[in-house]
Amino acid sequence: MSLRANANDLVRKVNWRKQSIASAAAAGVLLLTLAILLIGQRLPEMAEPVLEVRTISVALPPPPPPPPQPVTQPQVDVPIDVSAPGQGAIVPEIDVPKEIVLDQPEAPKITTIQPVFDNLAPDLDVFNLDQLDGLPKLLTQASITMPNSLLRRGIKEVSLRLEVTIDETGRLTLNRIIENPYPELNKEIHRLIKLSRFTPPEKEGRPVRARFIWPIEIKS
Repeated sequence: MSLRANANDLVRKVNWRKQSIASAAAAGVLLLTLAILLIGQRLPEMAEPVLEVRTISVALPPPPPPPPQPVTQPQVDVPIDVSAPGQGAIVPEIDVPKEIVLDQPEAPKITTIQPVFDNLAPDLDVFNLDQLDGLPKLLTQASITMPNSLLRRGIKEVSLRLEVTIDETGRLTLNRIIENPYPELNKEIHRLIKLSRFTPPEKEGRPVRARFIWPIEIKS
C-alpha cells in the first residue's frame, strides 16, 4: 500500500509540474505576443522621418519676337531753284507824312421841349400835381445824346414818356418807361434821370413827394 501511495504521489507531482510548465509556457507566449504588438505600434514613432528632395525643371516659353520696324525711305535733299528771269518786283517809294491830322466829328445837337406834366393818382404819401402848392420847375438842362445807330438811320425826332417821382429834395426816381420806340435810348434815359433836378414839390408849405408822367420831345 505504501508503494502504491508513493506512486500516486509521484504521479500527482509530475502532473503538477507539467501543468506548471505549461502555464509558464503559455504565459511566456502571451507576454512575447504582447511585447511584439507594443514594439509594432511604437516602431513608426521610433523611425526617423525621411525628407525627400526632388528637382523639377520648368521650361519657360521663348520671348515674343520684336515688332517690325517701319521702313523709312532715305531723304534726299533736292535743291529748289526759285530764281526767275527779270529784275524782280519793284517797290515804289511812298511819302508818309510825319503828322496825321483827323477832323474831329461834330457831336449831334439835341434840343428838348419844356416838359409838360400829366397828373397821376396819389399813392400813400405821394401827391398828385394838382394837390401841390405849385408845379415843380426843372433846374437842370434836359439833354440826351442820340446814339450813332439812330443817327445813321436818319432818326432825328423821338417822343418819350416816363413815369417819375420827385422826392423832397428835387431828385428824380424812374418808376417805368411808358413810351420809348428805340431801346438804344434806355441808357441815356437813365443818365437823364440821374442828372436832372427839380424844385422840391410843396404841399401847404412843406416839401413832399410827387409822382407824375414826364413827356419829353427830342429833336436833333
